[in-house]
Amino acid sequence: MAEAKQEINRRLKRRDVEEVSMASDSASKNIDILMFETLITDALERLSDKVATMIDPINLQLQEINHKLEAIAEETRKAKEMAQHNTEAIAGMERAVLLQQEEISRHQDKIIQLETCLREKRLKLRGVAEDLCPSDNLSHTLSEWLTTLLQLETGTKAINLIENAYRVGKQRQKEPRDVIVELNNTSMREKILSLAKKRRTLNLHNSKILVFPDLPAEAMQRRRSLKETTATLHSMDQRYKWALSGRLIVNLQGTTYSAFDENSGLKLIQAIKAIKEPGNRKKRQRRHTSSSEAGGSDPLMLN
Repeated sequence: MAEAKQEINRRLKRRDVEEVSMASDSASKNIDILMFETLITDALERLSDKVATMIDPINLQLQEINHKLEAIAEETRKAKEMAQHNTEAIAGMERAVLLQQEEISRHQDKIIQLETCLREKRLKLRGVAEDLCPSDNLSHTLSEWLTTLLQLETGTKAINLIENAYRVGKQRQKEPRDVIVELNNTSMREKILSLAKKRRTLNLHNSKILVFPDLPAEAMQRRRSLKETTATLHSMDQRYKWALSGRLIVNLQGTTYSAFDENSGLKLIQAIKAIKEPGNRKKRQRRHTSSSEAGGSDPLMLN
């Protein structure tokens, strides 16, 4: 019986030792965990501080970049507004230049027309041989020749048809100089021009004579500058006529268009194509309507 009690006591002591040992181990583990958590917390705090010290400059840089982007966006907006304003200003200046050019052209028209009036009784004859008609007998010879032609062709009788005749330009070896004749009235001038247009050329002692109205040099220069324009009009079967000022005139669908140089000739062709092409007629009409409502005018249009 006593041995049994001793055995029980031994076991209880052993169990107590084991429990104490286990408690000691558990406490030791808890201490280790607390120390680890403390270390982790300290490390995280240090890392957080370090990250904060790194993030703050980055945030400042991002703010600076954002401010710069906003400034660039504002400058871009202002630049676009300025570009739009400049574009409108340039377009307005171009329109003003075109209108000014047209105004200058109209003044030139008046000058040319005045000079043309001074030449209204003159004709230019090309092909009159130098030895056929000496200068001292030029008026008499040509007057007799033109009088005979008119009487044969139209029955018109004229006496002293030519008031004066003289050659112009430099004398050349192969071709005779042109002859300017001053008639006694404008009606005879028109009859001779009509006869020349009908016959194409007139014959004087087997020499072919071309007859032209005596136009100012500026008017002839205008005609030469519109050579490509007239060729295009021919290809389009579009009729045209010349004003005395050298301005090209086209009447189309109740509107009169004109051109006086190469640039205005190109615009005239564009306007006529826009009208003749079926798909562009309504667009052209809308543009013309909006231009009229805005108080604008087309320098190509005369009416």
